[in-house]
Amino acid sequence: MPTMPFSEFFANLIAEHATDPPAPEPVPPPAVTVELVPVDPDVPSAHVAYAFNPHEGARSQANYHLRLDQDLNAGRLVRKRGDALCKPQAKFWGLEPTRPADRRAPSCPTCIERAERYGITVRQAA
Repeated sequence: MPTMPFSEFFANLIAEHATDPPAPEPVPPPAVTVELVPVDPDVPSAHVAYAFNPHEGARSQANYHLRLDQDLNAGRLVRKRGDALCKPQAKFWGLEPTRPADRRAPSCPTCIERAERYGITVRQAA
């Protein structure tokens, strides 16, 4: 097996691939738009969002939660717009709205219980 200097090998490699067609530009995924019915400021409302965990397992809190559409101040329970009913958004690793085609029901028992207690309307994507 003949040996050649690295610079010669590298020059041959570049010459071989100089005729390769350029790689196509990556196509970004389409943006997901979630259209919800209009919010009535007098009626607290929330929509379903999925909280995922980088290490999902049987004991992780990867559930479908209720994410508030406006601020909620109900006694000691204070949540900002975008927070889940069970805990603030900052406590989640990720909290993403579900796609309109999913139409998932909330699975977090704390979110469900608090929605019933405080009269929060759950909105679905159209």
